[in-house]
Amino acid sequence: MKATLRTCSTEDNFFRTRNFLREVFLLNDSLEHSWNVARLDYWRWHFIQTCHVCESFEKGMTLWETSDGRIVAALNDLGGGEIRMHVHPHFRSGELEDEMLAFAEEHYAEETENGKYIIAPVFTDDPLRLEVLTRRGFTKRPGWNHHYRRDLTAPLPVPPTPRGYIIRSMGDESEHASRSWCSWRAFHSDEPASNYDGDYSWYRNVQSSPLYRRDLDIVATAPDGSIAAFCICYYDDYTRSAVTVLVGVATEHWRRGLGKAVVLEGMRRLQYLGCTRVFATANEIPADALYRSVMTDMKVTDTWIKEIR
Repeated sequence: MKATLRTCSTEDNFFRTRNFLREVFLLNDSLEHSWNVARLDYWRWHFIQTCHVCESFEKGMTLWETSDGRIVAALNDLGGGEIRMHVHPHFRSGELEDEMLAFAEEHYAEETENGKYIIAPVFTDDPLRLEVLTRRGFTKRPGWNHHYRRDLTAPLPVPPTPRGYIIRSMGDESEHASRSWCSWRAFHSDEPASNYDGDYSWYRNVQSSPLYRRDLDIVATAPDGSIAAFCICYYDDYTRSAVTVLVGVATEHWRRGLGKAVVLEGMRRLQYLGCTRVFATANEIPADALYRSVMTDMKVTDTWIKEIR
């Protein structure tokens, strides 16, 4: 069946896409061959509103529909020339994916002085997409993402909480400054404190996501009451799945087991809510080591790039 390209021009289209991803996720045996709906929310409310990877969700997402208005594919711009492709398993074809990549090359490629480039991370066990990428002139480059998951059908380990620390839910807005500083120290540990701008308004964007719940926003507080570690889980009760969207430990509190403690506490709460599977993604060594210690399964995406002169 022929699919027609259309822009994601309205809120209705965006929320239709959320339900499309839910349908695709379940048809793919609850595996992330396409985004979990939590990742779409995180893309809109954090990557766009805070990181400004693209101008808006309307400009950063394109859909393909059948003649009767059914979404069969979606394409997302992650900025920096990087894209994500989501295709309904009943409609997958080399022709459709070729058309999606052609559109991405024209509209989502990153421009440089020497031309443009486009990046498409692809699972190593996806022969159809790998064949289309190769035919279109993409080449595999160094770089990987590890996609972890764990089924929550068995009892979870209970790691000891380091002495003096407390694992609990995130507090109210009065804690946003401490939470933001902890995030800075977790992800910018090699930068001077003077580089921190003190702006924590970005945290409201994370909390604005439809899937955000404060009881799944886990923090570890230090003996002085400051926030030392964090883990946010976005839970979708329709698919009974979750994604950890932000996990980190302030550099002053590294190597005390706090990252593992907050992730496992998030998993226990998810399990109580009926979640059956949780996902996480790592593309750096510290995150990879953490998720390897708490997850049970892992798949790899390689980085494929096409330079457009």
